Amino acid sequence: MMSARAPTLSALAAVFLLFAGVLHTAETASIRWHKTLQQATAVALKTNKPIMIEFWADWCEPCQVMEKDVYSDPNIAGLIEAAVVPLRLSFDNDKQLVRRYEVEAVPYLIFGDSYGTELLHHRGILATKDLSAIIRALPSDISEINRLDGVLQKDNRSFDALKDFGARLRETNLFQVSNQFYERALKTDGAKKNPIARETILRDLGLNFLELREGKQAASVFERCLKEFPNGESRSSCQGGLRQAYTLMGRKIQ
Repeated sequence: MMSARAPTLSALAAVFLLFAGVLHTAETASIRWHKTLQQATAVALKTNKPIMIEFWADWCEPCQVMEKDVYSDPNIAGLIEAAVVPLRLSFDNDKQLVRRYEVEAVPYLIFGDSYGTELLHHRGILATKDLSAIIRALPSDISEINRLDGVLQKDNRSFDALKDFGARLRETNLFQVSNQFYERALKTDGAKKNPIARETILRDLGLNFLELREGKQAASVFERCLKEFPNGESRSSCQGGLRQAYTLMGRKIQ
């Protein structure tokens, strides 16, 4: 009777490499969540990456679905690790940040610059493909956004920083948050002292509302721009935008 042959060294090596590969895949598929905003901000500023904040709770069933069906996917986990700085916060324990970001239910995802300033958010379960699309749509280089936000951290009424922040966000198709910065800029003394920049902001504010399909708000802004600057350089753009806004509203153009 022949005895069973012992495995060769090469066979053992092959098994070891296979096992190591499995471990490596499992390791790279896991998301290394940061636990504090300060920690995430420090890492994000060094790498000029956006921060992805997830508010969750252990009693939250949709949160468990996200963990099981989305974050466990090696592709999405790898994308998160490569493109953003992930931060997980407790809805029950991190009450100060819950109030800051106005979180009312979980799961709640926020995508922000490296300081954690919100660029967009989503409430509820997010499918893998949708989360992937959002992350890929974020600016790949947010160094200029971080620079402008750094100025605003010191002076939150800096007209130039607010104006340029709004413009940069508009360039990256983040129209809603772009308008938030434009509206803040219009409330500063700098807007009163710089009519040319004020006219440009009003025009772009209206164009952003058109992109968001918010005809009433767009019409209001374009009408305001034409009233304040009847012979301004943005006159034709505002007139054209106003016609589009009226069309969205179903209003007849006179």
